[in-house]
Amino acid sequence: MWRMARGMVVGLAVLALAACNLQGTPPVSGDLLVGGSVIADLPPAQESGEGLRPGVKVYRIALDQGQAVRVSGVSADLKGRARLRLVLLDDKGVVQAVSVARNWFAARQELAPLSLRPQITTDPGYRLNFKGQAGQVFYLRVENYALSQDRVTLYADPFIPNPAGNGEAFTSGTRQGAIEFVGEFDRYNVSAATGYLRFTYSGPLDLIALLYLSSQDSSPLVLDPVMNCAPISPATLLVVRDRGLSRAGFDEGNSGQYRLEISSTPCP
Repeated sequence: MWRMARGMVVGLAVLALAACNLQGTPPVSGDLLVGGSVIADLPPAQESGEGLRPGVKVYRIALDQGQAVRVSGVSADLKGRARLRLVLLDDKGVVQAVSVARNWFAARQELAPLSLRPQITTDPGYRLNFKGQAGQVFYLRVENYALSQDRVTLYADPFIPNPAGNGEAFTSGTRQGAIEFVGEFDRYNVSAATGYLRFTYSGPLDLIALLYLSSQDSSPLVLDPVMNCAPISPATLLVVRDRGLSRAGFDEGNSGQYRLEISSTPCP
């Protein structure tokens, strides 16, 4: 009975972890310093009845200061044949971000199938961004889904995010912003703006622009890359985000960049 009860408790704990996107703090292969790099020798994936079990290494990333960090993994052995996935966890084992392709990443593993998109620039590797505070610790799990071993160089580079969308006034002209973090909201004060707003985006994210009449407005006007133009008055707040708050990219075209324009030219 004791063994049965213990088994039930373990089973319930596993279900609870899965439900909360928790995976537990993994065993660590080494430290990845911000501004530095490490070389990870990844074992090959193993075929099993449920599919592939990846070869895995885990690295600890400790932040000395509050900053934005871009993590990337570049294959030296398999290169274009690499099948890599990067999974970022916090110190409680909660998944924070998962690489999907070279130009975007996602909030959860179920949004990150292992179907790689064509390379669109000189190989930047598989990447994801995150932000943290001084003293925070994160864990990077590097997964190799190829049936051959791979040697991968991992980088953790600090960077300055696109500054647009920090609540600044926007009354005319153009703004180019970027959604660079999972769950990011870019905000613009448009209370003094008149004319017509155009929202332009092309890429793998599901970006929308929301026009709010007030901070209490529960039904904002929604623009997207298809229905992309509307009179801006009497809106007071403009927000740009991923529709499901589940995807993010980089400050690059065909990734996280978007464009806003306010002008006197009427919508079609």
